[in-house]
Amino acid sequence: MSWKPFALTLGLLVAVELAVRVFGVPAYLVPPPTEVAVELVERWDYFAANIPATLWETWAGFLIALVVGVALAVPIALTRFGDQAIMPILVATQSVPKTALAPIFVIWFGFGFTPKIVVAALLAFFPIVVNTVRGLRSVDPEIVQYLRTLGAHPWDILRRLRFPTSLPYLFAGMKVSISLAIVGAIVGEFIGADEGLGHVILRAINNFDTGTMFAALLVVSVIGVLSYGVIALIEKRVLSWQPDDVSAAAGGA
Repeated sequence: MSWKPFALTLGLLVAVELAVRVFGVPAYLVPPPTEVAVELVERWDYFAANIPATLWETWAGFLIALVVGVALAVPIALTRFGDQAIMPILVATQSVPKTALAPIFVIWFGFGFTPKIVVAALLAFFPIVVNTVRGLRSVDPEIVQYLRTLGAHPWDILRRLRFPTSLPYLFAGMKVSISLAIVGAIVGEFIGADEGLGHVILRAINNFDTGTMFAALLVVSVIGVLSYGVIALIEKRVLSWQPDDVSAAAGGA
């Protein structure tokens, strides 16, 4: 892993620390990074107790989004009905603010994990759908036609050609989706929860405790980086046969 992101982050933190101290910015507006670090260390047990709930909601929502997203991508990519009927509906659903839906899910499913998981899944599934569709369609049509002339079944073409070809695109979508799943979990916890980092942030805001709020946001950011790293590690293992330039091109899709 490159040292440059850490160096840049450290430089930004030092700049914020100096700016807050020099210009006398009140701590309730922007606490110095050193005070946030002290808050994180002194109250680590409090933060650690709320991490498992957010992790569970994030990854459960992400995995649901992965399964549903891939299942929807296949008919969208390979059938005219899916492209003309299903895809426009999915695009329309993305214009609906998920924060507006979260209270409805609380009414439907209660204050447990379910509404947070649903919000996380809704935020996470669309990048998976879009990237998987593009990957499934990236196969050379001449190769598909050649396999058909040899009598290959459409399922065999999907399983042995289209799906392996789409994997770099799928992983590109997964990297985006895991970050969105974390956002969805936090948003769900804002609406109604008695545990989780979103609950910690909301309580801190209500108490004007910006030190705790920034410390919780730091923990959320670390979870996001580590979750992204897990996906990247899985991608590296699964796509060990794939040239790096292909994976990079898919990542820019």
